[in-house]
Amino acid sequence: MAQKRTPQEPELFKPPFVLGMDSPLGKLWLASDGVLITALSFETLHGRHSKPPKVLLDAEKQLNSYFKGKLKQFDLPVQRLGTRFQKLVWTALEDIPYGKAASYKTLGAHIGGKAIGRTVGNACARNPVPIIVPCHRVIGSNGLLTGYVGGIWRKRWLLQHEGALPKELF
Repeated sequence: MAQKRTPQEPELFKPPFVLGMDSPLGKLWLASDGVLITALSFETLHGRHSKPPKVLLDAEKQLNSYFKGKLKQFDLPVQRLGTRFQKLVWTALEDIPYGKAASYKTLGAHIGGKAIGRTVGNACARNPVPIIVPCHRVIGSNGLLTGYVGGIWRKRWLLQHEGALPKELF
Protein backbone atom coordinates (compact mmCIF):
# COMPACT_ATOMS: atom_id res chain seq x y z
CA MET A 1 0.00 0.00 0.00
CA ALA A 2 1.40 3.40 -0.99
CA GLN A 3 2.18 5.84 1.78
CA LYS A 4 0.15 9.01 1.86
CA ARG A 5 2.22 12.11 1.32
CA THR A 6 1.67 14.91 3.80
CA PRO A 7 1.20 18.43 2.37
CA GLN A 8 4.43 19.58 4.08
CA GLU A 9 6.69 17.31 2.02
CA PRO A 10 8.13 18.62 -1.26
CA GLU A 11 7.10 16.74 -4.37
CA LEU A 12 10.35 15.42 -5.78
CA PHE A 13 10.88 14.80 -9.50
CA LYS A 14 7.78 16.73 -10.53
CA PRO A 15 7.69 20.08 -12.30
CA PRO A 16 7.60 22.97 -9.85
CA PHE A 17 4.47 24.91 -9.05
CA VAL A 18 4.67 28.25 -10.86
CA LEU A 19 2.90 31.51 -10.16
CA GLY A 20 3.12 34.63 -12.31
CA MET A 21 2.48 38.03 -10.76
CA ASP A 22 2.48 41.61 -11.97
CA SER A 23 4.88 44.05 -10.34
CA PRO A 24 6.34 47.51 -10.97
CA LEU A 25 9.28 45.66 -12.54
CA GLY A 26 7.11 43.75 -14.99
CA LYS A 27 5.92 40.18 -14.69
CA LEU A 28 7.64 38.13 -12.00
CA TRP A 29 7.59 34.34 -11.96
CA LEU A 30 7.81 32.39 -8.71
CA ALA A 31 8.46 28.65 -8.45
CA SER A 32 8.07 26.25 -5.54
CA ASP A 33 8.39 22.55 -4.81
CA GLY A 34 5.30 22.93 -2.62
CA VAL A 35 7.24 23.72 0.55
CA LEU A 36 10.10 26.07 -0.40
CA ILE A 37 10.44 28.96 -2.84
CA THR A 38 12.86 27.58 -5.42
CA ALA A 39 13.07 30.48 -7.89
CA LEU A 40 12.07 34.04 -8.66
CA SER A 41 12.60 35.03 -12.27
CA PHE A 42 12.03 37.97 -14.57
CA GLU A 43 11.69 35.45 -17.41
CA THR A 44 8.83 32.99 -17.84
CA LEU A 45 9.18 29.86 -15.74
CA HIS A 46 7.57 26.64 -16.83
CA GLY A 47 5.92 24.20 -14.49
CA ARG A 48 2.55 23.45 -12.98
CA HIS A 49 0.16 26.37 -13.16
CA SER A 50 -2.43 24.53 -11.08
CA LYS A 51 -3.65 25.70 -7.69
CA PRO A 52 -0.55 27.25 -6.11
CA PRO A 53 0.64 26.01 -2.71
CA LYS A 54 0.39 28.32 0.29
CA VAL A 55 4.10 29.17 0.14
CA LEU A 56 3.66 30.74 -3.32
CA LEU A 57 0.62 32.70 -2.21
CA ASP A 58 2.59 33.92 0.83
CA ALA A 59 5.47 34.96 -1.46
CA GLU A 60 3.11 36.86 -3.75
CA LYS A 61 1.54 38.63 -0.75
CA GLN A 62 4.93 39.58 0.72
CA LEU A 63 6.24 40.80 -2.65
CA ASN A 64 3.15 42.98 -3.11
CA SER A 65 3.68 44.42 0.38
CA TYR A 66 7.33 45.06 -0.45
CA PHE A 67 6.43 46.90 -3.65
CA LYS A 68 3.91 49.03 -1.71
CA GLY A 69 6.70 49.99 0.72
CA LYS A 70 5.10 48.15 3.64
CA LEU A 71 7.55 45.22 3.93
CA LYS A 72 11.29 45.59 4.43
CA GLN A 73 12.34 42.01 5.11
CA PHE A 74 10.95 38.80 3.65
CA ASP A 75 10.02 35.85 5.82
CA LEU A 76 9.81 32.98 3.35
CA PRO A 77 11.31 29.48 3.26
CA VAL A 78 13.82 29.56 0.41
CA GLN A 79 15.65 26.64 -1.15
CA ARG A 80 19.42 27.22 -1.27
CA LEU A 81 21.03 24.85 -3.74
CA GLY A 82 24.53 26.00 -4.52
CA THR A 83 28.15 25.70 -3.54
CA ARG A 84 29.25 26.36 0.01
CA PHE A 85 30.64 29.72 -1.09
CA GLN A 86 27.41 30.70 -2.89
CA LYS A 87 25.41 29.87 0.22
CA LEU A 88 27.76 32.04 2.33
CA VAL A 89 27.23 34.96 -0.04
CA TRP A 90 23.45 34.48 -0.19
CA THR A 91 23.27 34.42 3.61
CA ALA A 92 25.44 37.55 3.82
CA LEU A 93 23.13 39.35 1.37
CA GLU A 94 20.36 39.13 3.95
CA ASP A 95 22.61 41.02 6.41
CA ILE A 96 22.57 44.13 4.18
CA PRO A 97 19.79 46.27 5.68
CA TYR A 98 16.87 47.59 3.68
CA GLY A 99 17.76 51.03 2.34
CA LYS A 100 21.50 50.33 2.31
CA ALA A 101 23.96 49.02 -0.25
CA ALA A 102 27.32 47.31 0.11
CA SER A 103 30.15 46.76 -2.32
CA TYR A 104 31.14 43.35 -3.62
CA LYS A 105 34.50 43.86 -1.88
CA THR A 106 32.85 44.72 1.46
CA LEU A 107 30.60 41.70 1.20
CA GLY A 108 33.65 39.52 0.50
CA ALA A 109 35.36 40.88 3.62
CA HIS A 110 32.17 40.24 5.62
CA ILE A 111 32.18 36.54 4.75
CA GLY A 112 35.80 35.89 5.50
CA GLY A 113 38.05 38.47 3.93
CA LYS A 114 39.49 36.32 1.17
CA ALA A 115 36.74 36.59 -1.42
CA ILE A 116 37.37 39.00 -4.25
CA GLY A 117 34.63 41.11 -5.73
CA ARG A 118 34.34 39.06 -8.89
CA THR A 119 33.68 35.79 -7.04
CA VAL A 120 31.09 37.52 -4.86
CA GLY A 121 29.52 38.95 -8.03
CA ASN A 122 29.36 35.49 -9.60
CA ALA A 123 27.60 34.13 -6.52
CA CYS A 124 25.14 37.05 -6.59
CA ALA A 125 24.43 36.31 -10.26
CA ARG A 126 23.50 32.74 -9.35
CA ASN A 127 21.07 33.79 -6.62
CA PRO A 128 17.90 31.84 -7.48
CA VAL A 129 15.56 34.24 -5.64
CA PRO A 130 16.53 37.85 -6.38
CA ILE A 131 14.61 40.54 -4.49
CA ILE A 132 13.73 38.02 -1.74
CA VAL A 133 17.47 37.46 -1.15
CA PRO A 134 18.55 41.03 -1.94
CA CYS A 135 21.47 40.75 -4.36
CA HIS A 136 20.37 44.11 -5.82
CA ARG A 137 21.89 45.77 -2.72
CA VAL A 138 25.43 44.98 -3.88
CA ILE A 139 27.19 47.61 -5.97
CA GLY A 140 30.70 48.30 -7.25
CA SER A 141 33.35 49.73 -4.89
CA ASN A 142 33.23 52.94 -6.92
CA GLY A 143 29.48 53.26 -6.29
CA LEU A 144 28.50 52.21 -9.80
CA LEU A 145 25.62 49.85 -10.41
CA THR A 146 26.98 46.72 -11.98
CA GLY A 147 25.30 43.60 -13.34
CA TYR A 148 21.93 42.35 -12.22
CA VAL A 149 19.97 39.34 -13.42
CA GLY A 150 16.95 41.53 -14.15
CA GLY A 151 18.94 44.31 -15.80
CA ILE A 152 20.51 47.44 -14.38
CA TRP A 153 17.26 49.41 -14.68
CA ARG A 154 15.58 46.98 -12.27
CA LYS A 155 18.50 47.17 -9.85
CA ARG A 156 18.30 50.97 -9.93
CA TRP A 157 14.53 50.85 -9.38
CA LEU A 158 14.88 48.49 -6.39
CA LEU A 159 17.61 50.60 -4.77
CA GLN A 160 15.61 53.79 -5.31
CA HIS A 161 12.47 52.10 -3.97
CA GLU A 162 14.35 51.17 -0.80
CA GLY A 163 15.92 54.63 -0.47
CA ALA A 164 19.49 53.46 -1.04
CA LEU A 165 19.77 55.69 -4.13
CA PRO A 166 18.23 59.11 -4.61
CA LYS A 167 15.38 59.34 -7.10
CA GLU A 168 16.52 60.67 -10.45
CA LEU A 169 15.65 64.30 -11.14
CA PHE A 170 15.03 63.79 -14.85
